[in-house]
Amino acid sequence: MAQRTTIRVNGRHSPMAWLLYLTKLTIEVDGTPQRGSWGDRTISVAPGRHEVKVYFKYIAKARCCEAGLTVDTTDGQTVSMEYWTPMMMTAPGRLTVLG
Repeated sequence: MAQRTTIRVNGRHSPMAWLLYLTKLTIEVDGTPQRGSWGDRTISVAPGRHEVKVYFKYIAKARCCEAGLTVDTTDGQTVSMEYWTPMMMTAPGRLTVLG
């Protein structure tokens, strides 16, 4: 039987963007959104290929600064990712896989 794997996303923004402290970060894995706080979040998934998207609602924009990546996971693995908001709220965010 395959073990579960984990996708860990650290959602970050500049402290100068203080309005973002009032928003919730959405992490979407394979089309299933999960809203929650900024900072470290973990999502349990089955081994395999997963589409990860990260965004937040800001003013009237439902998917502000969206960024996405496809990641492959194996049995028992944790894939660590980091999301940063851009300086301009009209630009995409930056989502990277950490070493």
